[in-house]
Amino acid sequence: MRFRSQFCLGLALSLSLSLLAPLSASVSAQTPVPTPAPVPTPAPRTSFRDVPADYWAYEYISGLARFSVISGFSDGTFKPNEPVTHAQFAAILNQAFMSAQPFQVPNERLNATQPSTPTFADVPNDHWAAGYIAKARTAGFLSGYPGNQLKPNQPISRVQALISIANGLGYQGGSMAELSAYRDAAIPEYARPGITAARAVNIVVNYPALDRLLPNRPATRAEIAAFVYQALVKDGRAQPVAVAGARWNKAPITTLPTAAEVFSFSADGQRLLALTTDGAKLQVWNTQTGALIKEIAAGDQTHFDGAAINKDGTTVAAIAQTSPTNTVELAAWAIETGQPLWKKTIGPATSTIDGSQIAFSNDNQRIITFVETNRDGTSVPQLALWNTANGEAVQSLDTSGRFTISPNGQFLAIQIYPNDSSGRVDLWRLNQSGIFEYARTLPPEDVLFWGMNMVFRNDGLLNVLTRSPYDGLLVTWNPQTGARVTSTELPADRSDDAIGLSPDGDSYFFSGTVARARLGSVKTGEVQDWPGGYRVAFSDRGNYLALTNHNPYEVGLALPTPAISIYAKTAH
Repeated sequence: MRFRSQFCLGLALSLSLSLLAPLSASVSAQTPVPTPAPVPTPAPRTSFRDVPADYWAYEYISGLARFSVISGFSDGTFKPNEPVTHAQFAAILNQAFMSAQPFQVPNERLNATQPSTPTFADVPNDHWAAGYIAKARTAGFLSGYPGNQLKPNQPISRVQALISIANGLGYQGGSMAELSAYRDAAIPEYARPGITAARAVNIVVNYPALDRLLPNRPATRAEIAAFVYQALVKDGRAQPVAVAGARWNKAPITTLPTAAEVFSFSADGQRLLALTTDGAKLQVWNTQTGALIKEIAAGDQTHFDGAAINKDGTTVAAIAQTSPTNTVELAAWAIETGQPLWKKTIGPATSTIDGSQIAFSNDNQRIITFVETNRDGTSVPQLALWNTANGEAVQSLDTSGRFTISPNGQFLAIQIYPNDSSGRVDLWRLNQSGIFEYARTLPPEDVLFWGMNMVFRNDGLLNVLTRSPYDGLLVTWNPQTGARVTSTELPADRSDDAIGLSPDGDSYFFSGTVARARLGSVKTGEVQDWPGGYRVAFSDRGNYLALTNHNPYEVGLALPTPAISIYAKTAH
């Protein structure tokens, strides 16, 4: 077992070096890299052009980048699917566990089995990763192959990386019986105790199939980022992140002490914009820590009616009305400074505006607004697009209604209600001039439009949920052709007044005074009773959920202190 443990530890160390060095130095692991003199460096890059917000390992990669454990190539990429060598892995172990804070070697490692020298026969002193390898070996992360070999430039397998982290950090426990959860039975015998321990502390991340470990496949840069990030979570140095394909956890990761009915996530789910119920403030919260990042006040005689945060989590925009002139305006602010970027007048209103909607396009280039004013008892709706950079009007559409925009920005889906018992969805398509044109109307469903919700999925398809008094029908449409893809019945109730659909196409949330709160899965059919919730929002990847804890319009009940709870999908 000693040799096997050393083998895995050696592989893990090498992988750390390979992942970090190419990202920091943007060179091959085989090329010696001189140690540069310390120089001031800009804030670390936390996003990469080949790691979009809907990529399965986005949170892990961006999280480690924030901690300066990893960085990217000079061209702004991360290359998440490339393998990691033993040397690269050693560099990552150093950055994650031996640089950010003192690392305590477990007592059981301070024995005669420790190598007398921190070097390997095949790691010369001038190797770019020699220092990282020596530190990691001394700390117990590395032992290597027979003959005092590390094979620093060979890729490390998933099982070797996991065992290296588990052994190096002294993980123990778990049940061998739990390994039966994996459908692939190719876990080497020597690796089973280490994988069991790694699984027990939740550092094992499998994507896309949670029940396949793929132990002998070379680990990718994204997978190593996930393993290391989960180890930091175990150590209490990082917040848990949602795991793609996992199950919703009923325990919130954070609870934000604010009363709000309008709120939205940044693309990565790390920030939440909340518009307070009284319309007086915009608040930006860190969903992982619960910290209030920025608060923007509406000002005297002004109230906000709609607000949104852009996908990068750097800008907020809001629709506001100012008395006594009743002027309706659109404005944007930089989150970090709280300073206004611009303000534009939408138009006059002779009474309080109601039911406004605002959203950013996925590329952050456009702001879409829907404003419905009430002038002398007549509803005057307006749907328009604006330039995010300067607030200039781009287009005013000859239609109106609640809307959603596709991930690629090519389609707008707009809800149209000609009367109380029916409705339709109109699709508008972006033309070559950057202007939306009417494309088609989706065929109406054979149900009363008791309520309708819709969301563009991450794959570009459109989910539309319609309800009769006692049933729900979720229909997936192809906006390119107008063809119906699937139809799924959902257990809706006529009292449901809180409805949410996730962009990943799987989760939905219903809540009403009779059936109460439920969180369901379209794919599995499972429906979980939920602690509560009135207003709801899903993150773009569908792995974070924000819920208000009560309905402010309920009467005769002891209502809890207003708050927004943030929930996540977790591996267990």
